[in-house]
This record gives sequence, C-alpha cells and structure tokens, in this order.
Amino acid sequence: MTSQRNFYLLGVLFLMLLGVIAFFRIATDSLSYLEILMYGTAAFICFARGYIYPQFKHKDERANFIKQKGMKISFTALLTYLVVILYGTYLNVITLSVFEIVSTLIALTLLTLFSSWVILVKKY
Repeated sequence: MTSQRNFYLLGVLFLMLLGVIAFFRIATDSLSYLEILMYGTAAFICFARGYIYPQFKHKDERANFIKQKGMKISFTALLTYLVVILYGTYLNVITLSVFEIVSTLIALTLLTLFSSWVILVKKY
C-alpha cells in the first residue's frame, strides 16, 4: 500500500545515497555529473510524488486535467531541450556522448514533468 510517508522515506533514502556517493566520488576525484543527476532526479521524483499523492489518489477530472497539462508543458520543454542540444552539438558548444545526452534528456524531462505537476497542484 502506497502512502505519502513512503514516498518521503524513499526520497530521504535517495538523498542519503546521493550524499554518500558524491562524498566518495569527490574524495576519489571521479565525480560524474550523470550519476549525481540521476540520483538527484530519483530523490526529487520521490518527494514530488509524496507531495502530489493525495491529489492524484482520487481519479477525478481535476487530477486528469493536471496530468494532461503537465504532460503538455513537459513535451514543450523536451522540444526546447532537443533544439538546444541540436544547435549546441552542431556549433561544438556541447561535446557529450550520445549516452550522456540521452541520460540528461531523460532526467530533465522527468524533472520538468514532476515540477510542473507540483506547480499545477498548487495552482489548481
């Protein structure tokens, strides 16, 4: 059974994992921004799900409206991210591998989606 408390507990666990991994990666001088971004995204998703869980628990028109509007915002942001990455790689401003670009896009899309849901839950 899921509850708001479980999501917050998972968020705290991901934050602790993020802190430990970042500490040891900095100590060994092998810090990867991708690893930090992924664990940070997972922690943010858990906290956001904990916040929006009471509103999304009820499958009503308001919850569906918030989900649809959040997806539209996230899709628009994803297109913006893709255009920025396209021109950044074309002009040699961004020099990342394909794996790094796709991983960054996934993390940014998830962050945008859950951020928009949190904002829309507060607004509506």
